[in-house]
Amino acid sequence: MRRYLKTLIFVLVTLMLLTTVLGCSGKSNPEASESMKSGTPSASDKAASTPSAADNVYPENGLPKDQKVTLKFGVWEAGGGREGISYAMKTFTEKFPNVTFDPTFSPDIFKIVSTKIGAGDDKDMFDIFTASNSLADLNALIDEGKLVPQEDLWDRDVYDAPNKKLKDVTLDGLYDGTQRFNKLSYSISVTGWSGGLFYDKAFFEKNGWNQDPKTWDEFTALLDQIKSAGVIPITYPGVYPGYLDFGFGGKDFEIAEENGNLDAFYKNYKSFGVPWYTAPETKEKWNRIYELGKKGYFPAGVAAINHLQSQMQVMQHKAAMVVTGSWVQNEMKDSTPEGFVWGFMGVPPKKEGGTMWLRNGVQGGIFIWAAKPDLTKKWAKEFALWLMNLDIQTKNASAGGSLPVRKDFGDDQARLDALQDAPKAVAAYTAVHQVRFENQLRDVTLKDPAFAQSDKTLQDATPGITNGKTDPGPVLEQAEKLLETAVANQNK
Repeated sequence: MRRYLKTLIFVLVTLMLLTTVLGCSGKSNPEASESMKSGTPSASDKAASTPSAADNVYPENGLPKDQKVTLKFGVWEAGGGREGISYAMKTFTEKFPNVTFDPTFSPDIFKIVSTKIGAGDDKDMFDIFTASNSLADLNALIDEGKLVPQEDLWDRDVYDAPNKKLKDVTLDGLYDGTQRFNKLSYSISVTGWSGGLFYDKAFFEKNGWNQDPKTWDEFTALLDQIKSAGVIPITYPGVYPGYLDFGFGGKDFEIAEENGNLDAFYKNYKSFGVPWYTAPETKEKWNRIYELGKKGYFPAGVAAINHLQSQMQVMQHKAAMVVTGSWVQNEMKDSTPEGFVWGFMGVPPKKEGGTMWLRNGVQGGIFIWAAKPDLTKKWAKEFALWLMNLDIQTKNASAGGSLPVRKDFGDDQARLDALQDAPKAVAAYTAVHQVRFENQLRDVTLKDPAFAQSDKTLQDATPGITNGKTDPGPVLEQAEKLLETAVANQNK
């Protein structure tokens, strides 16, 4: 910066001296005339060739061109792979060559981030990191001022669409969905995913199975038909029982809406109001799952199956449907047999025409650590905005199996064609059903260990419930008592 100031002062002083000389003589500058003859640059020529302050910054964002910055980046490497984010880093550094990245790719990035947070070493902490909005301690990090708000980016023009604000080119509700309880955004939702039941369309067509059950009765009839054919109707990774939520998460909200109790139930969820586990809607959801389990609609050995194995069961036609997310095609691309085409359905409501609640979430958004140099944080914000460019949205969709979040993505048929079969099936399904996506984020974080125990109680019991061997009633009551303890301790 001092060098810029010295250069600027030199230019200004030179111009003032020239102005004085020219003003006194009333003639053209003889030095300049002589320099034209000799080809030797005069003082005024040198001043004119010196870069101005404006030349030393990028016009798009006003940041300096010659101050090098390295962004230490923790990247969640999940089913979407690393191709999309790698492309984003490559194009960003081509546009802004003074910026480089030091990335760490890991499927356990949440644990790594949490470990670094616990260590309390701001220097060792990532400058930026991708994470789920449900990252444990996220609300606490916001309360403590550990994360940089990105609210201002929503009113910025997107890089590839000048004069169009980010807020105006993204899907309706995306901005509201990123805001926390204090009405500030701390991460931009760059791409999305949807949970549900994924299957092989060719296999369903071969067997004449219903690919679009519209009611719970039609759904259970389909499951019975599949079981009668000697195929497991639904599989999921019992090693990670939370996966079941990708298919049945939101069903309790759906039931509350059917019962005319949605507003109260939803408010209770967001703020950890009790009762929750023993609320009628929660109990009905788990009782429905239990009934499916007693009819043998889930694998008998589900507790030992991981996510890749459950997805492979569908690819081998040992199971008809797998509970997972729209990233599944990319995750299984190296194992997909010829002729396999991913299809999608949601678990339907009781009555036809009712709202179908689908579990969804966001991918690719980044959080920025507050205890970093100002210039580092500014470039981190620019990268967050850069991720919304349509070419990056397309790369994430084609390579990572994600769902784009730009409204104008579908304006180009080539971009639509770039969608993988799995997210394309989700898009087609939601176009003809009354769907509501739910990311299930809460406005409160319970830190008391009893809360984690309440969640673990239900998670541990899930395989038994889906095998029809564990009545969910007593499990939910036990989880409720632990939740009540956590809430009471939080309020002390």
